[in-house]
Amino acid sequence: MAARDKTEQIRRQIIKATDDLLYHRGFNLMSFTDIAEAAKVPRGNLYYYFKTKDEVLAAVVEYRVTQIKNMLVEWDTVIDRPLDRLKRYAAIPVNEVKNVIRFGCPMGSLNSELGKAQPALQMIARKQFDVFRRWIKQQFKVLCPDQDVDALSMHLLVRTQGLAVMSYVYKDKKLVLREVSDIETWLDSLAD
Repeated sequence: MAARDKTEQIRRQIIKATDDLLYHRGFNLMSFTDIAEAAKVPRGNLYYYFKTKDEVLAAVVEYRVTQIKNMLVEWDTVIDRPLDRLKRYAAIPVNEVKNVIRFGCPMGSLNSELGKAQPALQMIARKQFDVFRRWIKQQFKVLCPDQDVDALSMHLLVRTQGLAVMSYVYKDKKLVLREVSDIETWLDSLAD
């Protein structure tokens, strides 16, 4: 393996390990030592790739944004109707119910944590929601073009984040299933 490829592989390894740590532990409780151990990289080597935790966070957010964009492109390709795409988005908490109940939403929990004392970092983390918001808005433009699609997209984000928070707080799988079903009913009503 070429040195450049090995370097990129290790960098990705660090990013993926940090992504997992962010979700399970949070940014402020995570240390460079934790990252090194999770990535199976000597701590001193981390500084070759990232000088600060903030740099690692930015790389993780970019990684997540890329993953989200790729997923949305796939949905646009394989799911014919905007209504069904929106329902697929709304079903994310159902598909990830064990993690949602145990840890909350990875995007929401990170934004909540950073928003309390690190607003500049929270603005970086918000990019994840921005990608979803733009995509959801595009779906609503086709589904119900005569309505305020920006308000509808924000409403859908609020509902999915709210159900993630409350499911996490109450550790309630039935809440996830019920709320997603209600969201699907609401989406169907917009398509009528």
